[in-house]
Amino acid sequence: MFLSLALGSLCLSSLLAGCRAKPQPTPSPQDPPATTSIVAPPKPARAPFVRRNLPRIDIHTHVLLGTSLRAARLFEHYGISLAVNLSGAAAAHGFEEFVVDNQVAYGHLAAFTGLDFEQADKPGYGPRMAAELVIAKNAGALGLKIAKGLGLGYEGPDGKLLKVDDPGLDVVFDKAGELRLPVAIHVGDPQAFWQEPSSKNERFEELLAHPEWSFYDAHKRGQIPSWRELYDAFLRRVARHPKTTFIGVHFGNAPEEPELVAQALDKYPNLYIDTAARLPAIGRTDDKHSPEKLRAFFLKYQDRILFGTDTAIGRSGTPSMFGSVGTDPPTQADAERFFDSTYRYFETADTDIPSPTPIQGKWTISGINLPGEVLEKIYVKNAERLLGVTAPKTPLPKQELGPAPTLDDL
Repeated sequence: MFLSLALGSLCLSSLLAGCRAKPQPTPSPQDPPATTSIVAPPKPARAPFVRRNLPRIDIHTHVLLGTSLRAARLFEHYGISLAVNLSGAAAAHGFEEFVVDNQVAYGHLAAFTGLDFEQADKPGYGPRMAAELVIAKNAGALGLKIAKGLGLGYEGPDGKLLKVDDPGLDVVFDKAGELRLPVAIHVGDPQAFWQEPSSKNERFEELLAHPEWSFYDAHKRGQIPSWRELYDAFLRRVARHPKTTFIGVHFGNAPEEPELVAQALDKYPNLYIDTAARLPAIGRTDDKHSPEKLRAFFLKYQDRILFGTDTAIGRSGTPSMFGSVGTDPPTQADAERFFDSTYRYFETADTDIPSPTPIQGKWTISGINLPGEVLEKIYVKNAERLLGVTAPKTPLPKQELGPAPTLDDL
């Protein structure tokens, strides 16, 4: 543009001094025909993604005490009607405080209870934990959360690791079934955490930020089981308690192996899974995770899959994690990308969706474009049925936040 204007000005000046257009030669019949370059029309710009206007229950969040209202506002802003806090305390450690705290959020938060594994250092720990489960249920717990420390860190009376399928805990899982408390259980971790934390490890950036998450050395020294040993113990636990409903968090604890998850869902009707913090793993395009295969998976098990994000809310009432985190707290841009990419995965067939959590892998993910009725089940109906709740229809009371609140505003 600048060049055209400059040439035009130059010609105008010269014209005043007698400038004439140079005559062009007339092509002869022997001259080759003039070529015309064909410029492809620009691709139309993609319309901004707009998430479906559906209620959502996030089955997998972590909210610290005292942050409930700010947490609920953040979730509501990003399309989540009800958030389930999996960080509720054990009964003996103040679970009732979480129930009171949730009431501040006008029914937009609910909580699971945990177990006091400090009790496991003395015989009889199972019955003691089961008794506390009754107390938590009566206080308002919607379910029981088992952290990955079972099998990886908690010790029994003999000072050895308490196994995922430890018989001493049978009474606890049986009691959960009797009380109709679903058990959200985290077993193991990404398979990459058992691999050498080198630049070839797909979670290298995450392990650089959190070297304590690597199990490579501990497994080599025989201090912890292998990934597969933990996963098999998880399946034995599910099989042992057919009257207890289990939620295998993080895509059934095996996002790298969707065929294993499918086999488990086929074999154990008491097993559900959630999607929290594993969309980068299942959304990649490889032999095991093509969008066609994952879409077929979601369609087949549409009644057994629960929506979750693994969003964590810190002491300031703002997010400390969206699925994972590096050395710095998440920003507003991180929040926008996380939820935008998450919903695009479920609701579109886009093949270039930015990873919702780049520290888990910088590849793009491909959407599975689920039908509306399937989205409703995964987003809300399955959780309503399983937990015996209803997603709130009434929004949180308005405050002076403006149309697009920031993380600090929330």
